[in-house]
Amino acid sequence: MVETIDAIIEEREELMVSPTGGNPTLRIAHFLKPSVTSTEGLPSPFLSAEPTISEIENLPMKVCFRGWQRPNERWKMWVASLHSKYQSIWKESGIYEAIMCSKYSICKHQDLILGLAEKWCPKTNTFIFSWGEATVTLEDMMALGGYSVLGNSVLSPLITKEMEEIHETLLEGYTTVAKTNKIAYVGLHAWLEHFMGSGSKFEHEAFLSYWLCKFVFPMPLYRIEKKIFPIAIHLARGRIALAPAVLSSIYTDLGLLKEKLVASTKLDTKEVLNLSAPFQLVQLWAWERFPALRPNPISITQCEPRPARWSKLKKVSIENVRLAIDSAGESFQWRPYAIAANHNWLFPKFYGEKEQWVSVDAALDKELVSFALCIRVCELLGLHCIQQYLPHRVAMQFGIDQDLPGPVARYNTSPDIVWSHYNRSIGDAKLYVPPRLFEADVTKGYFEWWKQSMSTQKDAIKNFVTRPRDSRRIPRVYYGKMENYNVFVPPSSSVESFKVDTVKETKLLGTFSEKRLVIDDKPLPVFLSQKTSHSTPDDGARKQDLLMKPEAKNIQGEGSMGEAEKNLADATVTEVGHPTNIGVHVKDNNEESSSICKTEIPGLELEARISRLERVVAELKAARAINKFEYKLAK
Repeated sequence: MVETIDAIIEEREELMVSPTGGNPTLRIAHFLKPSVTSTEGLPSPFLSAEPTISEIENLPMKVCFRGWQRPNERWKMWVASLHSKYQSIWKESGIYEAIMCSKYSICKHQDLILGLAEKWCPKTNTFIFSWGEATVTLEDMMALGGYSVLGNSVLSPLITKEMEEIHETLLEGYTTVAKTNKIAYVGLHAWLEHFMGSGSKFEHEAFLSYWLCKFVFPMPLYRIEKKIFPIAIHLARGRIALAPAVLSSIYTDLGLLKEKLVASTKLDTKEVLNLSAPFQLVQLWAWERFPALRPNPISITQCEPRPARWSKLKKVSIENVRLAIDSAGESFQWRPYAIAANHNWLFPKFYGEKEQWVSVDAALDKELVSFALCIRVCELLGLHCIQQYLPHRVAMQFGIDQDLPGPVARYNTSPDIVWSHYNRSIGDAKLYVPPRLFEADVTKGYFEWWKQSMSTQKDAIKNFVTRPRDSRRIPRVYYGKMENYNVFVPPSSSVESFKVDTVKETKLLGTFSEKRLVIDDKPLPVFLSQKTSHSTPDDGARKQDLLMKPEAKNIQGEGSMGEAEKNLADATVTEVGHPTNIGVHVKDNNEESSSICKTEIPGLELEARISRLERVVAELKAARAINKFEYKLAK
C-alpha cells in the first residue's frame, strides 16, 4: 500500500545496527518517510540478472558526453567583466556559485562513469552497490553545481510586458547573429562574440542564455536554443529552481546509458550514444565519496566553490574500476560535505554541530528550507523530462538513519502537477536536522532485508568481501572544535586499538572510537598522539591538535606479499617536535632507514596524504578479495 506523503521525518525507538553488521542497539532513531515495517511485498533492491559488458574499457559502442563542457578563456573574461555589476543579482537568484563553478575544468574519467552506470537502477534512480544504495541528490546539485532548489519552475512563463519585450529583443539578436554568420542556427561562439562587451542593454540576459546553453542545459551541436531565453530573463530578475531540472536530466541520461550498456552486448556494430546531461557532476559526486577512485584534491581559497578543488586534476589509474567500486563499501563517504574544503570553510545551517528540531513556519531560514526539499520525496521537473526523487532510500547521505523504504506514488501526469508536488508546503511542524558529523545506522529489519537480497544475487557480490565493524562503538558524533580539522576518516572503517596521551578515547568523526583499522581481516594497529597546541579557540579553552601515527606491523595474508604491501607494512609515521611536525621513516628492502620531515603540514595536505593511504589500502583490499575468491574457486 502506498503511503500518503505529508511529514518528512519520523522519530521512534528501534533496534539499530551498523550497515556492515554487529550487535543491534535499541535507541531513538530518525527516519525519512515513507517507510514500512515489514518486508512482505517489498521488492529486492538488486536488479534482476541482466547481461553486462565484459570489459568497460572495450565497449562495443561509443559514448559521447556532449554535456561535459569546459570553459574557454573568452568565457572567463566575460564572467570577469560582468562580475562586479551583477554579482549581487546572481547571489539573489541563487546562481552565483553555479556561474563561478563554470570557470573550472574537470578532466573526464570515462571508465569511472561507465562503472557507476552499470550499477544504476532506473526504477529507483539510485546506484545499487553490493554494500549499499546511494545516489546523486539535490544536495549534490547544491554543493557541486551551485544550483538552487528554491525558486520558480524552469517552465515558468513570462508574466510581464517588460519580460516579453526583452524576449523579443533576444529573438531579434538571434536572427541578427544568424544572418551575420550566414548560418541556420546560432552557435555558442558566435553568440558570445556578438554580445560580449557590446554595451547592449540586454547583455546580461544574453550572458545568462550562453551560460544556460553551455553549462546548465547543454544543447546539441553546441548552439543557442531560443527556448532557454525565458529562463535567462527570469534569472536576471528572480530565482529559478535549477537544481531539480539539472538532476532530472542526469537521472534521465544515467537511465539511457544503463539501458545502452545492457543492450550493447547484443550489438554487432559500434553504436554512438550522445548524452547531453552535465556528467561532470556525477564524476565529482564519485570523487567526493570514493577515496580510492579520486586524485588528491588541491587547496582552495574561501571564495572558491567546492568543485575548484578538483579543477584540471588528472584521473587516477585504476586497473579494475568495477572491482574497486564493489570493494569500496567501508571507505564510502556518506556525507563528504560535512568536511571542510579549506580552513575557513563556511557550512550551511543544516550542518550544525548538534542535532536540532526547528519550527517550520514562514520565518524558517532558506538554507533549512533547502535541506527539507533535499530530504523529501518528490518529482523532478526538467526541460524535457520528469524523474522521481527518492531520498528516503539513501537517508544515510543526509546523516539520517535508514529504514525499509516504502513505495511512493507518482505525480507525473503533467508539468503543472509535477511542479505542484515538488513545491508543496512542508508537512512537519518541526524539522529535524542531524548533527554534522553523525554517522547513521540502519534498522535491524533493513539490514536483514538487504543481506537476504544480496545473498540471492551472486553476480552482484561475487568479488565482495564483508568486513563487519566492531559493535562496541559509542555514538559516532563529535561535538568538539573541528574548524581546523579537515581530515576525513572513512565512516565504516574498523578501528580496534588507539592510544591517546591523555588516556581519553577520541570520538573524531565517530570512527576513532571503533577499535581496529583492518586491511582485509588482518589488523593494522594505529595510534593517536594528542598534544596541546599554542593556539586558543574563542571560548578560551586550549585546542587539541590530533596527529595520527600508524605503526604498521607486517601483515600476513593469503599468498605472497606484494611490494606495495611490504612498503606499507614497513612504514611508520611518528611525531617530531611540535605537534604540526611529521616525521616519516621508511625502511627499504635492505633494511636501511630513511627519514623525511616536513614542518607545519596544512590540513588539506594532510588530508591528501591520508587520501593516498586510503587508496593504497583499497587497492590491497581489492587484490586480496580477488585472491580469496580465486582460492575458494580452486577449492
